[in-house]
Amino acid sequence: MEKLAFSYFQLTFGQEETYLYPERSYQRLKRFGYDAIELAPPKGRYGLGVSLEDYVAAHRQLKADYGLAISCVNECWGEMWDPFSPTFKTLTEPNTADLAVAETKVSIDVAAELGAPCVTVAVAIHDDITPDNVSECTAVAVDALQRMGAYAQDRGLRLVFEATNHLEMGKFVNTARNHKRIIELTGLDNIGIQLDWFHANIEELGPYEAVMDAQPLLWHMHFRDSNSLTPGYGTIDFKAVLRAIKTVGYQGYCTIESAPMVPDADTAAQDGIAYLKLLERIVEYQLSPSYPNGYAVGSAVIKRGSDDR
Repeated sequence: MEKLAFSYFQLTFGQEETYLYPERSYQRLKRFGYDAIELAPPKGRYGLGVSLEDYVAAHRQLKADYGLAISCVNECWGEMWDPFSPTFKTLTEPNTADLAVAETKVSIDVAAELGAPCVTVAVAIHDDITPDNVSECTAVAVDALQRMGAYAQDRGLRLVFEATNHLEMGKFVNTARNHKRIIELTGLDNIGIQLDWFHANIEELGPYEAVMDAQPLLWHMHFRDSNSLTPGYGTIDFKAVLRAIKTVGYQGYCTIESAPMVPDADTAAQDGIAYLKLLERIVEYQLSPSYPNGYAVGSAVIKRGSDDR
């Protein structure tokens, strides 16, 4: 079986490290055996004064110096993305959807500059979704995704649409199945699904169902546990997750995310990848014919019958 590729979402190391001392993230991830890093570009006050031009130049050099790929650019962070602001961006109301499209285009440009394969986007709601407005809100979201997707397509990039839980982002399209329905309505073939296992643990029937419902559009994943900590620190059955993605031949990155960093950034990053790599080894054995699940007995019976003849 092909080995999984592991990444880490840099922003969870904190704004100061992310924007002022990004080399610390690369050093940490290289030391613990990661393949890639997921980025969140600076926008407005959240970027601590770092310009996009300087940010891109720094990461272009750092990825070369440390041999790490850019797994994804995350469009979750920006001047307009502020839950305390009346103008925060959503995908369900025209004016705030326009803000989401504008900011996502900036992230797409950053991804193109740095050679990232995809940009992640998520839905949030403006007002409560009801039976009376769901069609209108869906139309706004589809239009926004079409504009984002077309812009990404022109640059040879994909979008990955994250299924989020109703407690954080509102009750709208919280499952992989509903995200697939929205994507199908766009008519674009460069928009896929990102499963975040923290969200999926709340919304989905189980890991197997989530992975199967997302097929064939499961292109990226975030790995954080039921308590939002690094994998292994909560209760999610990540062996079931890995069995499902190994079964379908998942080709994307497994990006670890931890918020907060408990007990500290180094330990969270080291434990997350070590835990998932251990589970990967176990799961590969569980899925192999040599696992003691009946295949050996069947082979023995066949061999004995041949010897008898």
